Amino acid sequence: MRVRTRPEHPATGAALAVVGGFLDAYTFVAHGGVFANAQTGNVVFVAIHAAQGQWAQAAGYLPIIGAFVLGLVAAEWLAAHRRLPGLDDPTRVVLLAEIAVLVAVAGLPRSVPTLVTTMAVAFVAALQVTTFRLVRDTTYSTTMTTGNLRTLVTAAYEWLSGYDRTQRVVALRLAVIVLAFAGGAGIGAVASAPDALGTRATLLAAAVLAVVLAAIETHTRRTGAEGTNAARGGTAPADRSPSGAEPDVARPVPAGVGADGD
Repeated sequence: MRVRTRPEHPATGAALAVVGGFLDAYTFVAHGGVFANAQTGNVVFVAIHAAQGQWAQAAGYLPIIGAFVLGLVAAEWLAAHRRLPGLDDPTRVVLLAEIAVLVAVAGLPRSVPTLVTTMAVAFVAALQVTTFRLVRDTTYSTTMTTGNLRTLVTAAYEWLSGYDRTQRVVALRLAVIVLAFAGGAGIGAVASAPDALGTRATLLAAAVLAVVLAAIETHTRRTGAEGTNAARGGTAPADRSPSGAEPDVARPVPAGVGADGD
């Protein structure tokens, strides 16, 4: 099941990647050198400490992993219950939840344990990575970069070697995503420093998510209005060629992928 059934516009995907990199840098700089987006390191730390008999240290990572799992479950629940009132567009719910959690984190007193903040960030990271999976027709991640790098290198090799020239678009698209993630991490590192915003830096990430939400809402309403006009016998502007003559022939789209990204 998918929370979001439409692929993202590349600009939206890049903005979400900026948030992903930002939050990873935020927890690392402002909250004790911990990465909350990807749980690979946390699982490894649990195994290392357990193997050394350091059970207390191993248990310290379990709440973060649990918060991430809870976020995954929450996203899947939203996808499965989209017919309920108010859940017809779970993407809106996910973004609003992310924004609310990040604003709440920024308002926490400095006396609150780091673990609480890290768990909150892990939760919203899980919501985001489960919800946003496609940019156009390319699978990507907004909160981790390993898979993006692998796909980028594969696409670039196939393009540059002449094996598949169409992979140029995929390579360039993922290059933007990877750079956006790195840029977000750099901004997050600077903003999260003690002499900058520190623990309140999540307000910047919340602001970017608010822009993403506004863009998605605008696109959804516009396409909905065009669909209504078409149903009444009119022709949506996107269905005509630039000259206003016959409609262009639609390009084939992979199964399960919408023709227009959000």
